[in-house]
Amino acid sequence: MGVASKKKSRGTSKKNSRGSSKKKISNVKVLELKPKFSDEYMKSKEGEYFEQDTYDKILKSDCDVYRLDNEGQKKLLLRFRKNVLPKRLTKIGMENLKKAAMKTHDNRGASAGVIDFKKLPKYANEMSQFNNDKMSKFRIHGYKSKHNNKFVNNSFGNISHSNIIGYFDKRDRNLGRDAPPCRTTAFTSQQVDKWNNVKPLIQSIDKQFKKLIPTNHKSQYDQARKTPQFCINDTCFSTVTINYNWQTALHKDAGDYKNGFGNLVVIEDGDYDGGYTGFPQYGVAVDARDGDFLAMDVHEWHSNTKLKGKTKDFTRLSLVCYLRENMIKCENQ
Repeated sequence: MGVASKKKSRGTSKKNSRGSSKKKISNVKVLELKPKFSDEYMKSKEGEYFEQDTYDKILKSDCDVYRLDNEGQKKLLLRFRKNVLPKRLTKIGMENLKKAAMKTHDNRGASAGVIDFKKLPKYANEMSQFNNDKMSKFRIHGYKSKHNNKFVNNSFGNISHSNIIGYFDKRDRNLGRDAPPCRTTAFTSQQVDKWNNVKPLIQSIDKQFKKLIPTNHKSQYDQARKTPQFCINDTCFSTVTINYNWQTALHKDAGDYKNGFGNLVVIEDGDYDGGYTGFPQYGVAVDARDGDFLAMDVHEWHSNTKLKGKTKDFTRLSLVCYLRENMIKCENQ
């Protein structure tokens, strides 16, 4: 199963009202996991889906998980905590972010899966539009326009219900080559009231990050302070990716601050099964639900299992908060 050891974290002593010591018991499990699959195998599966039968463990309670590298050194893979975010804030998040998360985009790379012509955007979904030399496993580099048969130099993949809010370290293509290197996202600039409504939720996520992984939080916070104009209030985040009922394929995150850590929360409505956030290489997945917090090493291979609705209408919004690596290049912007 790849599990090297399993234990519960130690309790701490606390004095009661009569002055005697009373031990506070922590129920946080600790797992140390060896890889089930090689790095080469995982790389070969990039853009593919992994379902529940891949995983030896589906975590549904507080847990810290460490991965063991080839030298036997422990490295933190994830920390998971149940019911730590206020439900009033997750409710506000649902009310203000659902519509934005439902918008589709075609630039999510491997996380959107291996190229499927049924999932490509309507403007480019026919084989005759593509040159095989300009197609990779999960990305197409240019296509012939259906309108005038001219080549369009645009890179894209399968469409997905995924969007970004906050700030981004890439130019706005609509403004041409003279556009500044960093920008405010459309949601943040155009839906100001909704943006202001969700800021307390993002700040609550930041507090959990600081509490659970203080060293990485400080490093990321100090980096974020170098470009405060692109920070979300007094957090260490510049950007939030919001996903609607989306099963992500196997990928590693790119573009985020390397010394930071991924921060994932789920907001939900209705009832469903699945959607587990998993690390197939280590045989472990997490059932993150409304109000839970998951700190995860997004530079390890991860994906989600399939979502199965138990009610006719259900919504699973996942929010991933992070700092864009290249924001530092916009220090003087």
